[in-house]
Amino acid sequence: MYYGIDIGGSKVAWAVFDEQGQELARQVCPTPHSYTSLRQLIHAWVKEADGSWHTKGRLGIGFPGVRESSGRVLAANVPSIHGQYLTADLAQDLDRCVVADNDANCFLLSESVGGAAADAKLALALTLGTGVGGAVIHQGKLVNSARGSSGEFGHGGIQASLLARYPNLPLFTCGCGQVGCLETYVSGTGLANLYQHLVNSAGQATSPSTPVATKAVATKPVSVKLAGPAIIRAWQQGEALAAECVDMYVDILASALANLMTQLDPDIVVLGGGLSEQAWLYEQLNARIPKYLMRQMSAAPVVAAHFGGSGGVRGAALLAKCGA
Repeated sequence: MYYGIDIGGSKVAWAVFDEQGQELARQVCPTPHSYTSLRQLIHAWVKEADGSWHTKGRLGIGFPGVRESSGRVLAANVPSIHGQYLTADLAQDLDRCVVADNDANCFLLSESVGGAAADAKLALALTLGTGVGGAVIHQGKLVNSARGSSGEFGHGGIQASLLARYPNLPLFTCGCGQVGCLETYVSGTGLANLYQHLVNSAGQATSPSTPVATKAVATKPVSVKLAGPAIIRAWQQGEALAAECVDMYVDILASALANLMTQLDPDIVVLGGGLSEQAWLYEQLNARIPKYLMRQMSAAPVVAAHFGGSGGVRGAALLAKCGA
């Protein structure tokens, strides 16, 4: 048996898979706020599964961050595990080997085994959630450095041409310390920040006494009042600001994907995360990407994940199987 756990900022998903890769059980719960509580939760899940299937299953974990060579986990969006020696502590708790990797890596690993990227020699993934994750697989193997930071596509900068195309485009400061990172625009949080910026700008336009920030000054994300799904519904219902926001969003993401295609020339790009569940997004992206590519270069198809929301835990279980 192989157990997969996907630890996110708001929820933890857990699933059990047999040797043939069939999912036998699944649970989801809010992410515990303390490291001790999270370890206790995982311990309870694993021991229950061991007892139910009369085995000592192998455990793989996906999380939004990197694992240092020392084994320490860096995951700023999940305070309960940030800075902790997660795999070593769980290995001691559970008396077994525990493997862990970035959640986007787990997602793409899952899609490369019987999923959307199964036939690709070189595949990329972007996960569009609270942040933006990235991953690369070449000939069935995850590409990673000794520092575990390969595929951090969310922390590349946006194209300068976008600032000319959209004069009202803000420059957000990223949690990584840089300005204008892709993550601050095309994550779920980024979409909400873009919309709120447009709302604020519309208000400023009617108030001449209010100074407007210039492009030379990094703009911090303002407080979010409308989440991604609500913005998309507003756009579909014809709201002008929502339409402007979605247009900006798709162009920013299309240009970023075109950059990755130019630099890495993948056979396919698979999207994951909450925003990837919007079916209209793929038609829009595949139509817009070519205008950002080098001349005579063909775009790789951008596709939805075959396994959808189960990709993270499935990939984590595959990680355990591959590391067995």
